[in-house]
Amino acid sequence: MKTFSLYRLPRRVLGGLLIAGLVAAPASAGILDWLLPKHDVQVIAVTDMTPVGALRRAVTPANPAYYMAVSAGYRDFGGIIAGEKAPPKDEVFKSMAKVLAKQGYLPATDKNPPTLLLLWAWGTMNTDRIYSGNPDDSDGRQVNQRQLMRFMGAYKLGLISKDPSAFRDDTMMQGVLFRDADQELIYSLATEDLYVAAISAYDFNAAARKEKVLLWTTKISCPSIGLMMRETLPAMLTLAGPHIGRETVKPVSIKATEKFKGEVKIGEPTVVDYMDNIKVTVVEMPEPGKGDKKAPATKAKKK
Repeated sequence: MKTFSLYRLPRRVLGGLLIAGLVAAPASAGILDWLLPKHDVQVIAVTDMTPVGALRRAVTPANPAYYMAVSAGYRDFGGIIAGEKAPPKDEVFKSMAKVLAKQGYLPATDKNPPTLLLLWAWGTMNTDRIYSGNPDDSDGRQVNQRQLMRFMGAYKLGLISKDPSAFRDDTMMQGVLFRDADQELIYSLATEDLYVAAISAYDFNAAARKEKVLLWTTKISCPSIGLMMRETLPAMLTLAGPHIGRETVKPVSIKATEKFKGEVKIGEPTVVDYMDNIKVTVVEMPEPGKGDKKAPATKAKKK
């Protein structure tokens, strides 16, 4: 494991595509777990299509595309929270495959060779805060709000630049005093800990030639307080499914009520049956920092 500073966690990059605590848990955390209500699952989905990707035919269940999958696995992209338990990767692979199948993305076979290389990852993007040591400074100062905003697509709302730029971000952030409903939602959620997932599609033939031709990237996030990743991630993927691989003009918000969450089904029955009988081969990337001896600093346990 990599060693992280108590006051600053470095941004991590996943394959050049995904860019991207700090105090001990208070004794009252267990009591607060009982007192604080759980959040509904509220998903933010945003897809960016490249000019090359926009020229490709639309993928639908009636007009499927076949892929080879590469998994970057579970990652902590922001601050680290003690006690977060990652779901078994095989469960995640199965959820990913079923959601993708419903949208027309199917695993390649000998009969249907791949045209796409899908790279996916999931994990957390938690707030990263600096604490002054002042007893009155219980919340600290968040130092990665822009990272969370950028992941949720705030650049499509004019809140921030698409690529990190301190000057442009400072200039654009002047407008946050006059936010509309969409801007207010993203700005507010960027102050919360998130569960996240990202899927990027590349041209398979170009990849075979060792060329990187990105077609689209879909980023999915959900406030995580009061939720468990193993239960939440499949629902996140399902709710975001219709927006995977399809350009979104702005970040799309989908909120599941408690009733709806119990009724979420991944894919049509025929698709589910098909995927249950097909083995999805996933190439796994090595975990970052594997082999390091020192453990990262942690902040308070999730409430």
